[in-house]
Amino acid sequence: MNSLVAIYCCGKLGWPDVLSHGIQSGRFLAEHGNVSKIMARRLLRACVAADIFYEVSGTNDDVDDDDRYYVNTAMGDALRADHPFSVISFIETQVEVMAPALLQIHATLGDDEAMPFSIAHGQRAHNAREVWEYLRSHPEQGRKFDRAMRSVDALGTGALAHDIDWAARCLSIVDLGSNRGAYLPAVLRKHPGLRAVLFDKPDVVDQAEAFWAEDKQRDLLPRVSFARGDFFDAATIPASAVGGTCYAMKAVLHEWDDGSAEAILRNVAGRMAAGDRILLLELMQVEHDGVRERALLDVQMRAVGGRERTLEELR
Repeated sequence: MNSLVAIYCCGKLGWPDVLSHGIQSGRFLAEHGNVSKIMARRLLRACVAADIFYEVSGTNDDVDDDDRYYVNTAMGDALRADHPFSVISFIETQVEVMAPALLQIHATLGDDEAMPFSIAHGQRAHNAREVWEYLRSHPEQGRKFDRAMRSVDALGTGALAHDIDWAARCLSIVDLGSNRGAYLPAVLRKHPGLRAVLFDKPDVVDQAEAFWAEDKQRDLLPRVSFARGDFFDAATIPASAVGGTCYAMKAVLHEWDDGSAEAILRNVAGRMAAGDRILLLELMQVEHDGVRERALLDVQMRAVGGRERTLEELR
């Protein structure tokens, strides 16, 4: 958490953006961010330790701040607002929205129905719907969250296209709730016979249409259609007329409690034809495998009413 706060502060000050133009002194960065000389030094020291910046002048404590110069590391570059895979919005969302909820987990340890996010942000619901309502009622946080999810969504898109034999599993894809469907361009390019439908909330689909109209994937638009609705309203989910459709959900179920996840799956199953299948693209929880990130993410998902599940739990 300490390193996260330091990275958050440096990102908010715009220092990674400044350093994208080249080496700068600690004094210049302090003046640019309107930060005291002492506090700038403390933040810069923390970010060097976190491998966000590299101190060109070395680590001699006797060096004056005028002679301390800094450049971005690869991780620092990813905090730039204009980086193609920028994570600054993800960091901001973690600190501004998620951290207060995480601090409330201890207050709900004896009540599986209580939701830390609701307690932290003054909401009343007990499932992930409240998170989306909060983001809709706080537009700036909603925009940050959307950018954060885009940066996460951009990771592993190539792997999904190459590690799964989509053509052997389906004739068409209905993507449910993956925002813009950023993994699909690579899938459609590898499998020219496939078509896709993107299904999500109306405002999300509006953004998805803009994404698919961009130059990089505009040529795929004839094979893509869009549907607006809510997977808790079964009638709005695209129905399959013939078999061979994959209803794909990428990182959807982990956002929901068991009852809500079961309701989503039932609603989707009710729109399927014989020969269709549901394809879950989820981070799999594995007991005692020593992967720290999976276990920690599972605790974080508790804050918003979700969970990372094992294969048996998904079954």
